[in-house]
Amino acid sequence: MRLRKALALSAVLSGVLLAVTAPGAAADIGTGGGARPAPALPSRAQASCGDGKNTAFPIGARIRGGPAVYRTGGGAQTWFLDLTNTTGSACTAIHPVVVFTDKAHALRPAHLRMEFEAPGGSFPVSLERTDRDEIVAVFDGGDAFPGFSVGAGGSLTVKVRLAFSPDAPHGEVVADAALVQRKGDDGDWVGEAGGYRFSVEGPDEEAGEAGALAHTGHREWAYGSAALAALAAGGGLLLGARRLR
Repeated sequence: MRLRKALALSAVLSGVLLAVTAPGAAADIGTGGGARPAPALPSRAQASCGDGKNTAFPIGARIRGGPAVYRTGGGAQTWFLDLTNTTGSACTAIHPVVVFTDKAHALRPAHLRMEFEAPGGSFPVSLERTDRDEIVAVFDGGDAFPGFSVGAGGSLTVKVRLAFSPDAPHGEVVADAALVQRKGDDGDWVGEAGGYRFSVEGPDEEAGEAGALAHTGHREWAYGSAALAALAAGGGLLLGARRLR
């Protein structure tokens, strides 16, 4: 599951994704919990995740609690990313990378406003656009954020706020998440979360089922479930690795 050098990134990610989406792969898990205060900025060379004894992802993850509809020009709405350490060893320096894919491929970084909470405060995400018109949101936080730490067998919940600008395109969007452990100029792909599907609508459109929570899961949307695969094939997650460097 190692993300090697930049030139080999695409092939490695593709292999990892095939492994974790094969029949019998563990389902996303995550029960939430409180994030404990982060220690001082850790040595990147000493970052570790899991016990190395299992070929499955050491971090189970899921996206939950998000609304089914976002209104352009409206206030930020909240959803959660649950992280669960499935191993007997602590995992440190964990940075989520969320990939947004819209049907029309019209979304641009300027259309989104997004931040996450971590020990020490709230931090904006870094937004990039790939050559496949996906939007990649990296939870880097600069030097003030060393990444999330999840104790052995423990869990935490990351609170995320998302809003769309008044000129954001309307339509359906799916969000998928990969979890990357930073290791200097390299990193490990240590977990992923299934698709969170929602729609972006204008302020005066019919509310419809706006009050209902959006669906999540690998089968919710054909191109949503393959978003990380497409990014891996095209090197899109390299953007996340570059931001973390």
